[in-house]
Amino acid sequence: MPADSRARAWIDRVVSSPAVRSGYLSLAGHLLLLMLLALVAIDRRRPPPTRPLLLAMGPAAEVAGDDAARPLEIGVDLEPQTDDAAAVAEGPALTPLVMAAPEVAMESPPEGAPDAGPPATMSDGVEELVTAVGVGPVPPAASGGRARTVSVRPGVARPTVTGGTPAAGAPFAARRAETRGLAVRARGGSAASEAAVERGLEWLARHQAVNGSWQFDLSGCRCDGACRDPGTLSSSTASTAIALLPFLGAGHTHLDGRHQQTVSRGLYYLLSRMERTARGGDFSEGTMYGHGVTTLVLAEALGMTQDEALVRPVQEAVRFIETAQDMHSGGWRYLPGQAGDITVTAWQIAALKSARMCGLEAPSPTIEAARRFLDRVQTLDGAAYGYRSPAAQPCTSAIGLLCRMYTGWNADHETLRRGVTALAKPGPDPGAIYRNFYLSQTLLQMNHPVWPRWNAKNRDQIVAQQMRVAHEAGSWFFTDHKTAPGGRLAHTALAVLTLEVYYRLLPIYREEAVLEGF
Repeated sequence: MPADSRARAWIDRVVSSPAVRSGYLSLAGHLLLLMLLALVAIDRRRPPPTRPLLLAMGPAAEVAGDDAARPLEIGVDLEPQTDDAAAVAEGPALTPLVMAAPEVAMESPPEGAPDAGPPATMSDGVEELVTAVGVGPVPPAASGGRARTVSVRPGVARPTVTGGTPAAGAPFAARRAETRGLAVRARGGSAASEAAVERGLEWLARHQAVNGSWQFDLSGCRCDGACRDPGTLSSSTASTAIALLPFLGAGHTHLDGRHQQTVSRGLYYLLSRMERTARGGDFSEGTMYGHGVTTLVLAEALGMTQDEALVRPVQEAVRFIETAQDMHSGGWRYLPGQAGDITVTAWQIAALKSARMCGLEAPSPTIEAARRFLDRVQTLDGAAYGYRSPAAQPCTSAIGLLCRMYTGWNADHETLRRGVTALAKPGPDPGAIYRNFYLSQTLLQMNHPVWPRWNAKNRDQIVAQQMRVAHEAGSWFFTDHKTAPGGRLAHTALAVLTLEVYYRLLPIYREEAVLEGF
């Protein structure tokens, strides 16, 4: 018998065997049973919605009900996160306050096209803006009102505001999509400036590292050397915080906005860098620049979202500012206790002011000492300021005059007006982004008569200097030696912040902030 015939016969005998047929039936029965069990075991309940990233330091706040969950505990070692997905943790659902998508109701012109019509003046759209957000570009001295009383005691989770002030989130109302356009038109912005802001945010988002940080030398991101002019500073808290400020200024938070994931990763990174010390929570990484800007960012995020997980980090960061102050000179410098300089001092004052605006009380002795520092470095009876000693340098004078407004001088102060007028007279220097960043805030706060003309020139030259090609598209680098160590990252952040001044980049830049004092 041929071999193939023998093989077929053997297969026929095996298939017809009762034992094999029984095995087939058993296998089929078991498969059917497993399928039925799988159907029964499948959870057909609707999966819970994805929750926002909760950033927590220390004990989590107690949350009642089924939604209670433990926020993330932030440590110093984090698993790297990819650019395509952010870490998301289960936590109590939080309703963002007065936040919306960052789309602005202004139509951008074609690339390179000039703005249509004359520059907006301070009177355009004021009534509409006041109706929408309750804030108009009027001089602080004319608005009147009492300073509010804000107090947060240790162990109290949520800031409390009394004295008939606006509801939580009101200082940030102009950042909402429905009112941002109104603020831009009423205060001197343009469609071109808003388009430049959006391009700048996109560049910043592309240069975030996979661990959520930004670096002044542009390391750790997808840039891979494609951008020129990297910075040389090493503090990752300073670089991350300065990059986050423009996102917050445009209305993006870790709970809402088109750049929500970018902000979430950045805040997560900052909180992971806090060192617990006897002085408080230290974010400095060797320079109080980093601590001041980080405190400013955390206070901004707290004020915009009322996320209780941020209360304790802000409290601890504010305490570190208090204890790091040089009580002899009243200022701050790179290390705690060093005799102060005006640039580092300005970031600490801004951080304390922002914390005060979101409900965390600033201590009077700290602010009084800061005023003494300003007295030490002033000249021309307070119309000009130096770096560490009396002088009349344009950049430090712009910084000092804004600090004077935050610490008590009102818009009608004769010395303030004299100093600001002298600084604004030559017009904005196209290379001096740091000076223009501070002076634009002061002029707008004061509703200074030169603001419309000065702002139009400053705004348009910043827009014209933005890179439009290759990997650098959306970024800036200025011939400003004072900020050169920060490189392209710092210059881009400062440029975007300056173009955001119309909708109050930070709550401290509102007229209300200047009026209240500390």
